Amino acid sequence: MRHTNRISLLSVVIPLVGGMMLGGCGPMIGWMVNAFRPPVKVHAVYRPPEDKKILVFVDDLSNPVGYEQVKGELTERLNERLVQHKIARRTVPYERVLRLKAATPEFDGLAVSQIGQRLGADLVLYVHVDHFSLKDNEVSPLWHGRMEVTVRMVDVAEGRLWPKDRQAGYAVKPVDNPTESHPSPTYEIDLAKSLAEQMADRIAKLLYDHKVSPEEASLAEQDS
Repeated sequence: MRHTNRISLLSVVIPLVGGMMLGGCGPMIGWMVNAFRPPVKVHAVYRPPEDKKILVFVDDLSNPVGYEQVKGELTERLNERLVQHKIARRTVPYERVLRLKAATPEFDGLAVSQIGQRLGADLVLYVHVDHFSLKDNEVSPLWHGRMEVTVRMVDVAEGRLWPKDRQAGYAVKPVDNPTESHPSPTYEIDLAKSLAEQMADRIAKLLYDHKVSPEEASLAEQDS
């Protein structure tokens, strides 16, 4: 039965492709070729040591984001992915970071490794928010979400693990949502959550092997 179905499918596809070739439908042929291509495997940019407790520390000290909630959202979304994909054995809840900051007057002067040690982590995934905005300017009626970050991995005992060749950290591909109009006055909350969700996904995928569609792989090559 399976063999019969395969022959039946080919009897439809082959004439269709032949007709499109005669008709000059090059783009459609390209789409069909991609549709039948298997997913592309993307290797991790960096694999942290296994079975570690990781603190995700989102920092904006040198460039305050003006929307504090997004740091907590990004932290928790990353925490979920690190555990889900077995990058971390455990993670540190964002509430513990806030409690330590409130109880430590010298918090902003602590090294990343010191913060990790005080919170019982083995590693710190340090995420610096280089840019965060929900509009191009405050008076604009249009929403345009954008987030840019750099990341690095730090061992609380040994120091920086990755990247060792980029002092500022590894620049993650920015998240840039299209400009749009939205009537809800609370849309900024949804937009901020969406930016954090997308960025958490991009950061996490730097740390584990995953598969993407051929189209996504092609776009990634163009951006690199």
